[in-house]
Amino acid sequence: MFNGLEQGIIDQPTYDRTVRRFGEMNCRLPKWSELAHPSSIDTALQQRLEQIDPDSPVTENLFRVHWYNGLDRKQRETVPGHLVLPPALTGCDATIIVALGYRFPMIRAHKVLAAYGCLAPRLITGQFDIDRQRAVWPSTGNYCRGGVAISKILGCRSTAVLPEGMSRERFEWLEDWVTDKNDIIRTPGSESNVKEIYDTCNELEKDPDNVILNQFSEFGNYIVHRAVTGPALETIFSAVNKDGNLTPRCYVAASGSGGTLAAGDYLKQALGTRTGVVEALECPTLLYNGYGEHNIQGIGDKHVSFFSQIFFFFFFKKKKKKKTTQKQKKK
Repeated sequence: MFNGLEQGIIDQPTYDRTVRRFGEMNCRLPKWSELAHPSSIDTALQQRLEQIDPDSPVTENLFRVHWYNGLDRKQRETVPGHLVLPPALTGCDATIIVALGYRFPMIRAHKVLAAYGCLAPRLITGQFDIDRQRAVWPSTGNYCRGGVAISKILGCRSTAVLPEGMSRERFEWLEDWVTDKNDIIRTPGSESNVKEIYDTCNELEKDPDNVILNQFSEFGNYIVHRAVTGPALETIFSAVNKDGNLTPRCYVAASGSGGTLAAGDYLKQALGTRTGVVEALECPTLLYNGYGEHNIQGIGDKHVSFFSQIFFFFFFKKKKKKKTTQKQKKK
């Protein structure tokens, strides 16, 4: 049985305890269909949301885990936030449309959607015991932040596992959100040291009360992006192409854990697009089965996701890290 593909309740007593706990918290989990189409969210709840800080750990913010948040991150837009880069600006023959992920709640990044997509299926099938177990979120930064945020809202204990060389801002955010500072586990290295994260998780997994939510193998990561991100990107294209003069050609995303690439599978069916994958030049895992060191934070490397449909990817693009980090440090 694959994580995230269960069709029914696996552990009834655990499920019953979860339902009871959520009832006490007055918490309702948003359906993925509501996150894909936020206009279907209850009007009274939406009005309540407009008075709530998008960065506060309250259950209502679960209904903001979608692409349609406005500039103030409180209001909801009819079209997800995006930028249009015309050929005159880029020198590229194609019009480039960039979806904006910073409007997501709590962490200002779309990884909070992936985290919800991985934890929610376990909760509604009785595979996570809120009273006993701990959600362990391994990543190089934003996924574990999203996991900690979702866990805190839902009353679950959580632990972030990430390289010690990641940005100071990531650690400062985590320190504000975790219940215990010991729930931030620092592993050796930086962005390129994903293996060391999972070496630590292998040790943690020996305790059955630690549930490792591995974004590289949780099918919820794939499914939630295909179900939620895919339709959001289709809506963006339809809005940009209101005159009908554009032809959708390609969807491009970084390799990462493969979650956002799942939107490419949706767009392939809906719009006939091809999928392009961006990798670090220093670590071309999919392109050359290569490995190396880089510091493009959040792009991922050295792993092929359990659910990535490699033969659906049309081309791979290598990206070289500019030496801006050193220049900025000198200023």
